[in-house]
Amino acid sequence: MTGFNVTHPPPFLSSQQFFWAPGWVTVMQQSGHRQRGLTLAETLTTLAVLGISLSLAIPGLKSLARDNARATAVNQLVATMHMARSEAITRNAPVAICPSKNLRSCAEDNWESGWIRFADNNHNQALDAEELILGVSPPVPGFVIHSEVFDRGLSYQPSGRVVAADHQQGAGEFTFCATGAGEPAQVVIVNPVGEPALSVSRANGSTPECNMP
Repeated sequence: MTGFNVTHPPPFLSSQQFFWAPGWVTVMQQSGHRQRGLTLAETLTTLAVLGISLSLAIPGLKSLARDNARATAVNQLVATMHMARSEAITRNAPVAICPSKNLRSCAEDNWESGWIRFADNNHNQALDAEELILGVSPPVPGFVIHSEVFDRGLSYQPSGRVVAADHQQGAGEFTFCATGAGEPAQVVIVNPVGEPALSVSRANGSTPECNMP
Protein backbone atom coordinates (compact mmCIF):
# COMPACT_ATOMS: atom_id res chain seq x y z
CA MET A 1 0.00 0.00 0.00
CA THR A 2 1.42 3.36 -1.01
CA GLY A 3 1.15 6.79 0.64
CA PHE A 4 0.84 7.63 4.37
CA ASN A 5 -1.42 5.86 6.80
CA VAL A 6 -3.06 7.69 9.70
CA THR A 7 -2.30 5.82 12.85
CA HIS A 8 -2.18 6.48 16.55
CA PRO A 9 1.01 8.15 17.82
CA PRO A 10 3.59 6.04 19.57
CA PRO A 11 3.32 5.76 23.37
CA PHE A 12 5.92 8.48 24.05
CA LEU A 13 3.89 11.21 22.28
CA SER A 14 0.64 12.78 23.44
CA SER A 15 -2.36 13.07 21.22
CA GLN A 16 -1.88 16.85 20.98
CA GLN A 17 1.56 16.61 19.37
CA PHE A 18 2.19 16.67 15.66
CA PHE A 19 4.58 14.10 14.33
CA TRP A 20 4.94 12.39 11.04
CA ALA A 21 7.18 9.76 9.63
CA PRO A 22 6.97 7.50 6.64
CA GLY A 23 4.04 5.26 7.24
CA TRP A 24 1.99 7.29 9.71
CA VAL A 25 0.72 10.78 10.57
CA THR A 26 -1.02 12.31 13.55
CA VAL A 27 -2.58 15.76 13.58
CA MET A 28 -2.05 18.17 16.51
CA GLN A 29 -5.21 19.44 18.07
CA GLN A 30 -5.71 23.18 18.01
CA SER A 31 -5.94 24.63 21.48
CA GLY A 32 -8.28 27.46 20.63
CA HIS A 33 -6.25 29.97 22.72
CA ARG A 34 -5.33 33.32 21.09
CA GLN A 35 -2.20 35.34 21.83
CA ARG A 36 -2.99 38.61 23.58
CA GLY A 37 -0.92 41.81 23.06
CA LEU A 38 -0.52 44.84 25.34
CA THR A 39 -3.26 47.41 25.45
CA LEU A 40 -2.49 51.10 24.90
CA ALA A 41 -2.74 51.79 28.63
CA GLU A 42 -0.35 48.98 29.44
CA THR A 43 2.12 50.20 26.82
CA LEU A 44 2.03 53.76 28.16
CA THR A 45 2.53 52.50 31.71
CA THR A 46 5.52 50.43 30.63
CA LEU A 47 7.08 53.40 28.83
CA ALA A 48 6.53 55.62 31.86
CA VAL A 49 8.25 53.14 34.18
CA LEU A 50 11.12 52.81 31.69
CA GLY A 51 11.48 56.60 31.51
CA ILE A 52 11.63 56.92 35.30
CA SER A 53 14.22 54.15 35.50
CA LEU A 54 16.41 55.85 32.89
CA SER A 55 16.10 59.24 34.62
CA LEU A 56 17.39 57.64 37.82
CA ALA A 57 20.17 55.69 36.12
CA ILE A 58 21.63 58.36 33.79
CA PRO A 59 22.97 60.69 36.54
CA GLY A 60 24.70 57.73 38.13
CA LEU A 61 26.24 56.75 34.81
CA LYS A 62 27.47 60.30 34.24
CA SER A 63 29.04 60.40 37.68
CA LEU A 64 30.69 57.05 37.06
CA ALA A 65 32.05 58.28 33.73
CA ARG A 66 33.50 61.39 35.41
CA ASP A 67 35.09 59.29 38.13
CA ASN A 68 36.69 57.03 35.54
CA ALA A 69 37.95 60.01 33.51
CA ARG A 70 39.42 61.63 36.63
CA ALA A 71 41.10 58.39 37.66
CA THR A 72 42.63 58.15 34.18
CA ALA A 73 43.95 61.73 34.38
CA VAL A 74 45.36 61.22 37.88
CA ASN A 75 47.03 57.95 36.91
CA GLN A 76 48.48 59.60 33.81
CA LEU A 77 50.18 62.37 35.82
CA VAL A 78 51.32 60.02 38.59
CA ALA A 79 52.81 57.64 36.00
CA THR A 80 54.67 60.58 34.42
CA MET A 81 56.16 61.47 37.81
CA HIS A 82 57.27 57.90 38.49
CA MET A 83 58.94 57.67 35.07
CA ALA A 84 60.64 61.05 35.46
CA ARG A 85 62.01 60.10 38.87
CA SER A 86 63.28 56.75 37.63
CA GLU A 87 64.88 58.30 34.55
CA ALA A 88 66.60 61.02 36.60
CA ILE A 89 68.17 58.39 38.85
CA THR A 90 69.13 56.15 35.92
CA ARG A 91 70.55 58.97 33.79
CA ASN A 92 72.15 60.70 36.76
CA ALA A 93 70.76 63.93 35.32
CA PRO A 94 67.65 66.06 35.98
CA VAL A 95 64.38 65.18 34.26
CA ALA A 96 61.72 67.88 34.23
CA ILE A 97 57.96 67.96 33.68
CA CYS A 98 56.13 71.09 32.58
CA PRO A 99 52.67 72.02 31.27
CA SER A 100 52.55 72.33 27.50
CA LYS A 101 49.76 73.24 25.13
CA ASN A 102 51.56 72.22 21.92
CA LEU A 103 53.43 69.27 23.50
CA ARG A 104 56.68 70.64 22.07
CA SER A 105 57.65 73.37 24.53
CA CYS A 106 56.95 74.48 28.10
CA ALA A 107 54.27 77.11 28.65
CA GLU A 108 52.85 78.81 31.71
CA ASP A 109 49.49 77.22 31.19
CA ASN A 110 47.08 74.96 33.04
CA TRP A 111 48.18 71.38 33.45
CA GLU A 112 44.97 70.04 31.88
CA SER A 113 46.25 71.42 28.55
CA GLY A 114 48.81 68.60 28.55
CA TRP A 115 52.41 68.21 29.68
CA ILE A 116 55.82 67.00 28.54
CA ARG A 117 58.70 65.15 30.21
CA PHE A 118 62.21 66.00 29.08
CA ALA A 119 65.91 65.71 29.94
CA ASP A 120 66.84 68.97 31.63
CA ASN A 121 70.60 68.79 31.07
CA ASN A 122 71.34 72.39 32.06
CA HIS A 123 69.07 72.41 35.14
CA ASN A 124 67.03 75.42 33.97
CA GLN A 125 63.67 73.57 33.84
CA ALA A 126 63.06 74.82 30.31
CA LEU A 127 63.10 72.69 27.17
CA ASP A 128 66.06 73.85 25.08
CA ALA A 129 66.82 72.92 21.47
CA GLU A 130 69.45 70.34 22.36
CA GLU A 131 67.37 68.63 25.06
CA LEU A 132 65.40 65.45 24.44
CA ILE A 133 61.65 65.07 24.99
CA LEU A 134 61.15 61.77 26.79
CA GLY A 135 57.37 61.68 26.78
CA VAL A 136 54.21 63.70 26.19
CA SER A 137 50.72 63.58 27.69
CA PRO A 138 47.72 64.94 25.76
CA PRO A 139 45.10 67.36 27.17
CA VAL A 140 42.69 66.21 29.85
CA PRO A 141 39.19 67.36 28.77
CA GLY A 142 36.53 68.06 31.38
CA PHE A 143 38.96 68.73 34.24
CA VAL A 144 41.03 71.52 35.77
CA ILE A 145 44.39 70.54 37.25
CA HIS A 146 45.79 73.18 39.59
CA SER A 147 49.07 73.43 41.49
CA GLU A 148 50.34 76.43 43.40
CA VAL A 149 53.89 75.14 43.90
CA PHE A 150 54.29 73.37 40.56
CA ASP A 151 52.36 75.83 38.42
CA ARG A 152 55.29 76.19 35.98
CA GLY A 153 56.64 72.66 36.35
CA LEU A 154 58.80 70.41 38.49
CA SER A 155 62.15 68.71 38.12
CA TYR A 156 63.48 65.42 39.45
CA GLN A 157 67.10 65.40 40.52
CA PRO A 158 69.55 62.46 40.20
CA SER A 159 68.94 61.81 43.90
CA GLY A 160 65.22 61.29 43.16
CA ARG A 161 64.19 64.43 45.02
CA VAL A 162 61.86 66.95 43.42
CA VAL A 163 62.12 70.74 43.13
CA ALA A 164 59.75 73.34 41.78
CA ALA A 165 60.57 75.62 38.87
CA ASP A 166 61.81 78.33 41.27
CA HIS A 167 64.23 75.78 42.84
CA GLN A 168 63.02 76.92 46.25
CA GLN A 169 60.40 74.33 47.16
CA GLY A 170 60.65 70.58 47.13
CA ALA A 171 57.09 69.48 47.89
CA GLY A 172 53.69 70.38 46.56
CA GLU A 173 50.37 69.07 45.33
CA PHE A 174 48.05 68.88 42.34
CA THR A 175 44.28 69.28 42.64
CA PHE A 176 41.98 67.64 40.09
CA CYS A 177 38.50 69.16 39.68
CA ALA A 178 35.76 68.17 37.26
CA THR A 179 34.47 71.26 35.44
CA GLY A 180 30.92 72.20 36.40
CA ALA A 181 30.32 68.98 38.32
CA GLY A 182 30.37 70.25 41.91
CA GLU A 183 32.03 67.02 43.02
CA PRO A 184 34.84 66.47 45.56
CA ALA A 185 38.35 67.09 44.31
CA GLN A 186 41.13 64.55 44.07
CA VAL A 187 44.58 65.58 45.31
CA VAL A 188 48.01 64.24 44.38
CA ILE A 189 50.56 65.15 47.05
CA VAL A 190 54.25 65.09 46.08
CA ASN A 191 56.59 64.78 49.06
CA PRO A 192 60.17 66.17 49.14
CA VAL A 193 61.68 62.87 48.01
CA GLY A 194 59.55 63.01 44.86
CA GLU A 195 56.97 60.34 45.61
CA PRO A 196 53.35 61.14 44.59
CA ALA A 197 50.42 59.91 46.67
CA LEU A 198 46.64 60.18 46.24
CA SER A 199 44.62 61.96 48.90
CA VAL A 200 41.14 63.39 49.50
CA SER A 201 42.63 66.28 51.50
CA ARG A 202 45.44 68.75 50.95
CA ALA A 203 48.92 68.35 52.44
CA ASN A 204 47.97 70.70 55.29
CA GLY A 205 44.90 68.61 56.10
CA SER A 206 42.34 71.04 54.69
CA THR A 207 39.59 70.03 52.29
CA PRO A 208 40.30 70.94 48.65
CA GLU A 209 37.72 73.13 46.97
CA CYS A 210 36.59 73.13 43.37
CA ASN A 211 35.07 76.48 42.50
CA MET A 212 34.86 75.82 38.80
CA PRO A 213 32.33 77.36 36.41
